[in-house]
This record gives sequence, structure tokens and C-alpha cells, in this order.
Amino acid sequence: MPVTLDFSIPPLEHLTAEERRKLAAAADVAFLQPGEVLIRAGEAPAHLYLIVKGLVSERAGGDVITVHGAGDLVGAGALAAPAPTTAEVRQETIAQLLPRRLLLDLCRANPAFEAYFAQRLGERLAARAAREATRGMAPLMMAKVGEAFLHPPVVVPAATPMQAAALRMHAEQASSLLVRRADDALGIVTDADLARAALVRALPFDAPIEQVASFPAVTIDHDAFLFRALLLMTRHGMRHMPVLRDGTVIGVLELIDLVGHMSSRSYLVMAEIERAASIDDLGRAAAAIGPLLEALHETGMKIQAIAEMVSDLNRSILRRLFAFLAPPDLVANACLVVMGSEGRGEQLARTDQDNALIVADGAAIDDAALRKVCTSFTETLIGYGYPRCPGNMMVSNPQWAQREAAFRADIDAWLARPSGESLLNLAALTDAAAVAGDPAVLERLRRHLFESIGNAGGFLSHFARPILQFDTPIGFFHQILLGHGEHAGEIDVKKGGLFPIVHGVRALALERRIEAVNSFARIEALAAAGALERDFAEDLAEALQYLMGLRLRARLAKDRGGTGAAGDNFVRAQDLSRLQHDGLRDSLLIAKRFKERISYHFRLDAF
Repeated sequence: MPVTLDFSIPPLEHLTAEERRKLAAAADVAFLQPGEVLIRAGEAPAHLYLIVKGLVSERAGGDVITVHGAGDLVGAGALAAPAPTTAEVRQETIAQLLPRRLLLDLCRANPAFEAYFAQRLGERLAARAAREATRGMAPLMMAKVGEAFLHPPVVVPAATPMQAAALRMHAEQASSLLVRRADDALGIVTDADLARAALVRALPFDAPIEQVASFPAVTIDHDAFLFRALLLMTRHGMRHMPVLRDGTVIGVLELIDLVGHMSSRSYLVMAEIERAASIDDLGRAAAAIGPLLEALHETGMKIQAIAEMVSDLNRSILRRLFAFLAPPDLVANACLVVMGSEGRGEQLARTDQDNALIVADGAAIDDAALRKVCTSFTETLIGYGYPRCPGNMMVSNPQWAQREAAFRADIDAWLARPSGESLLNLAALTDAAAVAGDPAVLERLRRHLFESIGNAGGFLSHFARPILQFDTPIGFFHQILLGHGEHAGEIDVKKGGLFPIVHGVRALALERRIEAVNSFARIEALAAAGALERDFAEDLAEALQYLMGLRLRARLAKDRGGTGAAGDNFVRAQDLSRLQHDGLRDSLLIAKRFKERISYHFRLDAF
């Protein structure tokens, strides 16, 4: 009698109707007692076991590496090769026995079924992340721009008088116009722009509309995801965006039409930041970022996109605060930069402050006034909830608020005498991104850093070496190794996985003089340059994103529990679902392989 199988369980969901009939006819049911060994390491089992009820553990040597419950398939790793682990019954268990030889035949006939067992780690991570995200995916995250309501485009020539343009806008019942120059450049003007031009700037009614429009208009393709449109609108403070198909404008997406799709309301946070009339107003806007972060996560939005959006919002906070505190001469002749995860655009919360102020050489800035501004900046951010940097890498530290010449001298000294502190400082500068002031000041310093590294023989090996500082918690048999003592039963995802990926990518990018700062952008640039194989680059990006996601979950859980973000690098194994456990294991395996490649590439074993 055929066994009733649950074909919604991966990978059975990929089987055809005929294949399901064959498997159900060949399957059997077993009632298993504690202590029974189902699969022995090094052997090829006759069956794989689909657990209906009970618990089965897998162990490598004397260490239990995972426990299977209802709905889990035991023995997947032994389908095409000898079993890497031993599977043993932990409590009374009912299991469905699936003949291994039949499963192998099904793999040969069904590529989708085979892919479950043979997928690259990165592909498995991507598929797993997609499955987890889909459970909470909001319509915004699944929808494309072309699926949203688009207003018909109204286009006028750049020479159109302002009053005629306003009358055209009124006649078309539009809130924006697209403005076309003779060279075909496209700009945009809104009803608010026209009101400001007439009432504030007092432009004559016959002034050409080109004087009011913004050029070039920020556009988006109709096939892009709506969350990308939201990200661009947030970043640029826009409410109207022309939509293109094959380079032709097909409509205008308005922010108001995104509201119905949004649960996060991130544009409201950005609007509150831009409207802030005082330091206290800005603090209230900063307080809204925490709830926004959780809302974004609940929608299933990709971690990379969440990080970009949160980083943009935090940079806007810092930019407005600097404008409140700094005199105009300092804003015009200096560059405020962020470093670390915020500099890379990978910030997922209000992490420790990592910032610096580079003052242009020759700027007539009083040192005492500079110190006062920098101290107020750091203390105000602490009041907003941005923790003090434990390494004192903040503008309130004179070492991180000085003139270009002093920074150049520091870079030369750090390169000449590599040490733990100097390597950390150089890593911070390679991740720096301009937030306020003159970005050319930072670019000059970055060029000096790149040129100096070219003359510092052997420096890159010293720079890459910290990647070996922390062990990756993966055992010989690919089991996750848990912490001891204070962190018993936990995994440090930052030291074990995030840091080796981020720092290894940083070292390769520095070697290739790649100017991208974001880790995902660096991975893409390294793949384009041939420094990483495309498949491995994709694996690396998926692992980085998955580990960032786990860390964010841990942080949000601690926030909800009232314990704050302290210790959010640690994930408790018992809190992970089977799916998350497998994703963490695969991510750590990729990180471990990357460490081995970096060690070989930079000859770190020679130290």
C-alpha cells in the first residue's frame, strides 16, 4: 500500500505527478526506538528518512551537530556519497523510508529535484533567504514599478514661459511637468517648484520653465522593484519620478501612489529629517529610525536594501547636525566622513560612532572653535542614541579631526610601521564616505592613500592578516561549533563570518585600487576585474547578506526584550529554525573557504 507523503516538503515539492506516484509506492514506514543508528558515517545508506514525528540527531565523532524533527529529511548528504555523519534516534520516532536508489534515479530525471542535493552553497542560501522573506513579503517588495499607478507624462519644451507651463499643468490636472531641452536632456518641475519660483524667488511669469526645473531628472525603469523607487525617492528627497521603458518616458510615479503599498513609511522619516528646524527636532527624527528598521525587516525587504536605506537616513541625520553646529566656513572647507559599516552603506542600526573630519589645507579655521564643534557633534549623537566608539574613532578625538596634511602624515606613518592600531585606522579610511562639506577633500586623501600603498612593498599582506585573527566556527565535518563560557551555545556571526568576508574583500579591493566602498559593490567589481570567479562572488554576496540578516534578527530580538544592542553579534543556536541553521552553516563554510583563499593569495602562512 502506497505511503502518504507530504509533497510540500523540500525537495519533494519538485517531483512530477508520476514521480510522486513512484516514490509513494516504494516508500515504507518505520517505528524507531531511541538509540537506533539509522546511518553510519562513511557508509551509503539504503534509505533516506523523512521524519513524521520524533527526533533524530546527527553527530560527527562525539559531537552532536544538528537535530532533526518533523518534516526534516535525514541523510541528504549521503545520497551521492558516503555519509559524512552518523544519524541516531533520540526519542521514539515515526519516519518514512525513501529508497536511496530510487531517489538517485529521480535526481537523474528531474533537474530541479537534483538541484536540492547538488546546488552550490550560495544558490542554496539565496533560495533559503527567498523562502524566508516570502512569508512576510509586502506587496511593495514584490511589485514592479510598472505595476503601480503611473500618471500620464506631460512634456513641455525648456523655453516654455513659466505661466504657460503652469496653465498646462492645471489643464492636465498634473502635479508635475517634464521639461525637454534642445539637447534632449530631461528635467522635471513640480507644482511646489512653480509656487516657490513665483512667490519666493519672484521670477517673472514669462521666465522660461527651464530656470525652475531640476536637471537631470532622476528616472527609473518600469521593470525595477518598487522598493528601489522608494530608496531613490528617500535618497533624493523626491516626490515625483519619471518611469522609462526602453529609454522612453511612459509615465510619472508619484510618492503618494506608493503610500498604499508601504508599511515602513520611510519617506516620512526622511521628510522629518529635512524639516527639522532645531537639534531637538532632529533628535526626534533620529528616534524614528529604530521602529522603521523593524518595519522594513518585517516586510521581507532584502537586507542589502535595508542597509542602504538606513545608512542614507543616518547620513542625513549627521549632515543636518553638522549644518546646525558648524560655521559656514568650516562646512565649505572640510569634509565630514563616516567609516566602518556606515561608511560602507551596510549599517543596520545606530551602531558605534565611526566618523572623522578632514579640514582642507589652508582653511582659516580656528582650532579652538573646531574642537568645540567636534565635541558638540559627538555628544549630541550620544544623546540621540548613537553609542560612543570604544576605539575613540570620532571627531571629538583630535586625531580624527585635523587637516589634510596631518592625515597624510598619519597615513605615511601607518604604512611605514604596520601594527594592529595602524591597520585598523587604515581599514577605517578605506571605508570612508563623505557625508557633509566638500567631498573633494576626502577624494584627495583617498588618492594619497592609494598612491602610497603602491610604494609600500609587502604592506597588503600585513593589511590582510587580521582575517586570520578569529576562527570560523565550522568543524571538520562541517558542523557549527558553539561558544563556551559566557557565550555557551552561541555563535559569533561577526567574528566568525562577517569580518572575514568584509575584510578579505576590502584587502582585495585595495590591492586592485577599486574605489567602491560598499562590500557588495566591491565583490561585484572584483568579479568584473577577474579577481573572483563569478560563481564564487555570488556565493560570497549571498553569505554576507545572510549573515547580516541573522545579526539583524538578533539585534531586533534584543531590542524587543529591552536588552539593547549589546552582544548582538551573537546568535543562539537554540533560537534558529532548521532552515536558519542550515543557512548559517552554509554561510560560514563560504566564509571559511574565502579565508583560505585570502591566506593563500597574500601568503599569510609566511608570517
